[in-house]
Amino acid sequence: MAVSALVRAELARHDWSALSCACGDWAEHLPLVFETLLTAESPEDASGYGLFGHVEYSCVLAECTVPAVGVILAALAGEVSPMVRTEFLETLLSVAHGSGYNSARPSKRANDEYRALMQEGFWPLVRAGLTGSAQDAETVADLCEYFDLGDGKSAHYRALLRERVRARTKRRAAR
Repeated sequence: MAVSALVRAELARHDWSALSCACGDWAEHLPLVFETLLTAESPEDASGYGLFGHVEYSCVLAECTVPAVGVILAALAGEVSPMVRTEFLETLLSVAHGSGYNSARPSKRANDEYRALMQEGFWPLVRAGLTGSAQDAETVADLCEYFDLGDGKSAHYRALLRERVRARTKRRAAR
């Protein structure tokens, strides 16, 4: 798959070399990680490249986390491979459980920024859950639960996604 114009624009929007990375270095290597993941044609092509330890590490977030979430949501707005979709959704869930920027105390600013991005990216997330694997649907349902967006929208899609998981699991068991 190719890197979309939207993802390229979102990558270019940030000065990655000025942001700390969860790996302990600056985040200037993250655009390469995203490009490698998005263009990988097989798991072997992406070997050694992943977001864990960069965007978050053991639920501790870095300065690059919120910009990286923007890139993930931009990617999910288009077509991504099943492998990458799962990686991105699991990263979003890990970030949702994060405890703030390199700190043992939660950061309200990080949580507020993340919540706003998740609200903006709600439809690509739901799309990923409805078109992806049962695991992807479960992850997106968990994200909907974590970010109760009010007005019943999150609850509706959470229930729809969990029903999709049950139906797919039932079909697999019947085989």
